Amino acid sequence: MFLLNRSVILGAVFFIFWTNNSVAEPVGKLAPLTSLSKQSLVAEGKTEADMLEDIPSKEMVGMPAYPDAYFAGAMGDVDTLSALTLMSKDSAKEIISWYKKKLGDEWQDVPELAMEDLGEVAVFIKSDKKKISVIDSFKYQQIRISKVEKPEDTGFAAMVFDVTGIKCMINMTIKPLM
Repeated sequence: MFLLNRSVILGAVFFIFWTNNSVAEPVGKLAPLTSLSKQSLVAEGKTEADMLEDIPSKEMVGMPAYPDAYFAGAMGDVDTLSALTLMSKDSAKEIISWYKKKLGDEWQDVPELAMEDLGEVAVFIKSDKKKISVIDSFKYQQIRISKVEKPEDTGFAAMVFDVTGIKCMINMTIKPLM
């Protein structure tokens, strides 16, 4: 009887562990670190595994994350995740096409809101409102796609991650500002 109960308990623990890990799939991969980032980690007594634990899960984000994207940063924590940035080696055309297919009817493609000065080439906004102004856009979840032509276009990410080959940034507003 004890052995049977122990087996059942171990099986249940394994099932819970496995299902929690599958639910907690990270929103993106960790991009390769720069040598400066690796040195900083060592100085802090941390590892890349510690950094992996800080990547939000797809469930936490609640918005479609582009496949094979690299995690580049987030604002907030588990309870208040407000924004997320991903990087990709794929072209803007591929990413835009994927989002057009993946996003539901509640999402709108609003290219006129793209800020060209920031390299943005696409903006998707989750709203049933037909005409969205720049000010109104701050009220809604959104996904903004920017082209990367030089490492500096990735902003702070270039200081932490090796951005070689990165062609696009994907900025997601999870909790709108207004």
